Amino acid sequence: MIAIQASAPGKIILMGEHAVLHGCPVIASSIGLYCNVWVRSHRDGLVELKLPDLEIHRFYDLLQLADYTLRVRQAWERYRSDPTSRTFEQVRGMDPDHLVKCAIGEVLLRIPPQDWHGFSLRVRSQIPLDAGFGSSGALAVTLIAALLRLFKRPEAQHPVQSLALTVERYVHGLPSGIDHNTSLRGSVVERRCDDEGGSCLTSWPAESLNLPLHALQIYHTGAARESTGQVIAATRHRLEGSDNPLLASMCRNTERFRSLLHLTRPMPEALKAVLRDYEADLEKLGVVPPAIAQVIRMIEKSGGAAKICGAGALSGDSAGALLVVGTTTLPALAGYRRIDATLGVSGLEISER
Repeated sequence: MIAIQASAPGKIILMGEHAVLHGCPVIASSIGLYCNVWVRSHRDGLVELKLPDLEIHRFYDLLQLADYTLRVRQAWERYRSDPTSRTFEQVRGMDPDHLVKCAIGEVLLRIPPQDWHGFSLRVRSQIPLDAGFGSSGALAVTLIAALLRLFKRPEAQHPVQSLALTVERYVHGLPSGIDHNTSLRGSVVERRCDDEGGSCLTSWPAESLNLPLHALQIYHTGAARESTGQVIAATRHRLEGSDNPLLASMCRNTERFRSLLHLTRPMPEALKAVLRDYEADLEKLGVVPPAIAQVIRMIEKSGGAAKICGAGALSGDSAGALLVVGTTTLPALAGYRRIDATLGVSGLEISER
């Protein structure tokens, strides 16, 4: 029987979150926290899900998963025409294994039913949930890659990139695509709109950049109360409209950050300045809870800079990933988990035995 293993890293958005959904560039780095998926075929018509991180062990009929995904597709189409918190709830639902079921269903719906067969699937992930570390993007990439390999679907006909984006939509609504592409490619990735209204991706090996990734400190402030999709649905209107000053500031700061990546010598004070300015933009957007903003003020007072990485949060005392530069450890950071993981690591790896 065929056994597949797939592994992909999480990600951190270095600059450009939220603004990317309105046409601005975004720059992200892979991070050495991994999602691992194991798939083994068997002859019956059932799917066995083992998700020990979520304390889930369930069995599903193949047709049941395909029907579930068709209903989610319909809900997403309604959300696309009316992107609100209410319509997003109908897409995301409350099932903790929602993404896994949708990934399986999307693969099945691209395969003739006579080629379907059962399998067992196990997932273990080091990537924190609802925290800006790209947990769903890495999961979508590993699931899709492993299942396409299991069912012997050629990459040319069923690209992992496009299928993973489809699945991400069922978790985030209208994602930019930077999360799963960074997990897929690894290294540092930029997404930028092109002249034809589409987008292009550029990958840079970490060692080719002037930014010393090892000098960036990453902290986990705790999972956000709201999912990424909920935060985006609640705040996207604040960046809409022509000549939106907040969006213009976020775009400008992302371009400043990009230029710092390619300078011939480090400019630490300029880096701190652009981080402070983008953090101020995120606070105006309303995705940095007061408790996190207070810690960031302490970091700035000590001579450093910090910003939320990812969607942030609308309420509570946690907002996921926090990027810190230019300061020694402060007592205010002692309550957060330091993420000692390498940035700019390689992307998706898959093997078969």
